[in-house]
Amino acid sequence: MTKPYRDCVVAVIRNQDGLVLAGERSDAKGAWQLPQGGVDDGESADQALFRELREEIGTDRLKVIHKLAEQIRYEFPPEMDSGPARKYRGQQQTWYLLELLPDGAPNLEIADGEFRDIKWMQPDLLVRGIVTWKQAAYRTGLKAMGLLS
Repeated sequence: MTKPYRDCVVAVIRNQDGLVLAGERSDAKGAWQLPQGGVDDGESADQALFRELREEIGTDRLKVIHKLAEQIRYEFPPEMDSGPARKYRGQQQTWYLLELLPDGAPNLEIADGEFRDIKWMQPDLLVRGIVTWKQAAYRTGLKAMGLLS
């Protein structure tokens, strides 16, 4: 039997300069990614998005600008046998474009510790720096948001 895809949400938080907010993973120094996470049983994608934002960047004070109608999928590498890869073949992600509200500054001190640091990045640099098996999904999502050509 083929493993299913895990439902997941991705937060593309942009600023006025066209940069996106990326987090450096606490478990992998130098590995930067967008805030993202799984959709729990009984939870909508919208609910998961704001829960993940509270957990990962310490704020849910954001405005949704756009939500992609189509999910974006990627598969875990065959050699990966940890975390979600044990149960799922990959992730199918609902992508959101967001902006911080004036009172929505990220606060890693109250976040869950998934990120050791956050910074604003050029979307193309983020794509080049993400693990290779996520690059196509990031490129597709950021292009659909109008942040990559």
